[in-house]
Amino acid sequence: MKQVAIIIHQGTECQDSVPRVRHALIYAKEIKEAGNNVLLIFDGEGTKWLKIITDEPGQYKFLNDLLNEVKSLGIEYKACDFCSTRKEVKEDLSNKHIQFLNEYDGHPDIGKLINEGYQIIVI
Repeated sequence: MKQVAIIIHQGTECQDSVPRVRHALIYAKEIKEAGNNVLLIFDGEGTKWLKIITDEPGQYKFLNDLLNEVKSLGIEYKACDFCSTRKEVKEDLSNKHIQFLNEYDGHPDIGKLINEGYQIIVI
């Protein structure tokens, strides 16, 4: 079994951001269904997406549905502590009981993940 961390760094402003986030969630499902361990990390501008897709389903219901599928497979997803604060979504994410990563100056420790055997994919 492999370990894969998918880092969603894509912001909400770009025209192609929706397909990128959608594919990150699809890749997470696919990798998990192939028998591997997956960790989704919402980092940088990507923390805004986590707020959007965990809100009540609306314009991005299909992303909310995908995230629910990801959760049902037991895939963990977390947010960067520093970036959630900086992008002003931390309070909302905290209220949704989302866990934060802050091992490296308030950010996820990618070096630690690599040392633990994770392959890293950044979207």
